[in-house]
Amino acid sequence: MKKEFYEVLVCSADQAITKALGSIVRAINGQPILLKDYSEIKNINLKNINAIIVNDTVLFKDKKVHIKTVYNKFKTKIPIFCLVENIYEEHSSDSLLHFYKKPIDKVTLKNALEPYFYSANDQKQSPLIKMGKFNFNKRLNTLTDNNKEIISLTNLEAKLLLILFKNIDKTLEEEFLLKQVWGYSLNANSNTIKTHIWRLRKKLSNIDDAMFSLETSKKGYVLKKFGS
Repeated sequence: MKKEFYEVLVCSADQAITKALGSIVRAINGQPILLKDYSEIKNINLKNINAIIVNDTVLFKDKKVHIKTVYNKFKTKIPIFCLVENIYEEHSSDSLLHFYKKPIDKVTLKNALEPYFYSANDQKQSPLIKMGKFNFNKRLNTLTDNNKEIISLTNLEAKLLLILFKNIDKTLEEEFLLKQVWGYSLNANSNTIKTHIWRLRKKLSNIDDAMFSLETSKKGYVLKKFGS
């Protein structure tokens, strides 16, 4: 019988935190692989690794460093979830690099990893959602047009887009978005939504023959289909 989820690599400069994160991964039916030194990732077979969870500081060649310092040395196609002191560090153009304010609970972590966690049965189902002329890949958080141009979205941008698309041409209030996307996270507020809406709008505007416009009103935000 196959495992329900793929392995998750866990790493921190503090071994107590590493073990704690490993316990949370197990609580959401993941299989953690605890890594003492981040440089050892080069010796890991990443084929079955579905995600990497790291504290903001890790050991790298026996030295304590911030994860950003070593991230570019080990570029992978595996999503990395970083726990940081300052949530504003989450503003990254890399769709595979996600930031969450620590400490993190199992519900938040499960929601973050869910797009990358899927069972053998789920693999038989298409991850694509048709959005007009475009295909949205809910596992990779990418939007592809007819010219095969790929727009990469962060996890939160993808969640926003899906909620807005499911409510096409309907104005959604900030409170609703906070609940649906952030779950009333302590680090989510009006400015957080505005920032993510701005980034999502910018990415959508870069698509040729865009069919949708993301607009702001006094009551909230609405994804409109041209011609509707």
